[in-house]
Amino acid sequence: MQRNGVMECTACRSRLVAPSPRSVSRAYDKHHNKITSKFRALKFLLVVGDCMLVGLQPILVFMSKVDGKFQFSPISVNFLTEVAKVIFAIVMLIIQSRKQKVGEKPLLARSTLIQAARNNVLLAVPALLYAINNYLKFIMQLYFNPSTVKMLSNLKVLVIAVLLKFIMRRRFSVIQVRLTFKFCCSYFYSLVLFED
Repeated sequence: MQRNGVMECTACRSRLVAPSPRSVSRAYDKHHNKITSKFRALKFLLVVGDCMLVGLQPILVFMSKVDGKFQFSPISVNFLTEVAKVIFAIVMLIIQSRKQKVGEKPLLARSTLIQAARNNVLLAVPALLYAINNYLKFIMQLYFNPSTVKMLSNLKVLVIAVLLKFIMRRRFSVIQVRLTFKFCCSYFYSLVLFED
C-alpha cells in the first residue's frame, strides 16, 4: 500500500520511501539514447579495468611462485579474501544504514538481518562454488603456465552454454549458437597450436 510517497508493508507494517523510477538498475534501462557520454566512458573503463585485472591474475599468481611452489597456502589466501569481502560488505551496510531517511525500516535491525539472510540463503551455494573455483585457479597454476590456465578457464563459456541448454532448458538464438561454435573452434585451434 502506498500513501504520500511512502510504502507500507501489509504484513509487518514497516514503512519505506517508495522507490523512484531512477532506482531501477541502469543495466536494464531500455532508454539507451539518454545515456550520457560520461556514463559510456565509465562503462568502457569498467570493462577495460575488468579485462586487465582478469588477464593479470594468472600472471601475478605465476610470478608469486618460488621454485615451482607457492610460499603461502592458497586455501588461506582464498579464506582471507572472502573474509575481506564480508568485512567490506559490513562496512558498506553500516554506511548505508546511517544514510537512511526517517520512516524507513532500519537496515541493522535484527528482524531485517534475519529476513535478508532467509531471502539469500541459496546464494551460499554459488559463493561456495566461487571459492572452490578460486582455489582451483591456484592449484592449476602449479601445473600449467598462465596462458594455458587462461585458455582452460575460458572453457566456462562452453560449460555455461551447455548447462543453460540442458538443465535450464534455455533457447538460444542462431547468433548465440554460431558465436559459441566459433568460440569453441578458435579455442581448440589455439590449443592444438599451443601443443605443437
